Amino acid sequence: MTDRVRTGGSWPLTAATLLVLAGGYGWLGSFVAGRYGALVGSACGLALSGLLYALVEMAISGPRAMRRHRRRARC
Repeated sequence: MTDRVRTGGSWPLTAATLLVLAGGYGWLGSFVAGRYGALVGSACGLALSGLLYALVEMAISGPRAMRRHRRRARC
């Protein structure tokens, strides 16, 4: 069984999104501020892709079960 089958086949899309966002922001940063801008832009692209990944995971996981907090009886 390959990794792609085990993970549901979604990792190529995640990797492509990561590359497109980091590359796009890196290119935009290099256009604006040279090498330093490219590094900052790539870092922003990586951070944005991580944020998008977390938001999508939260959205597809469904609503959280309500947690009931029980108060312990004081003696």
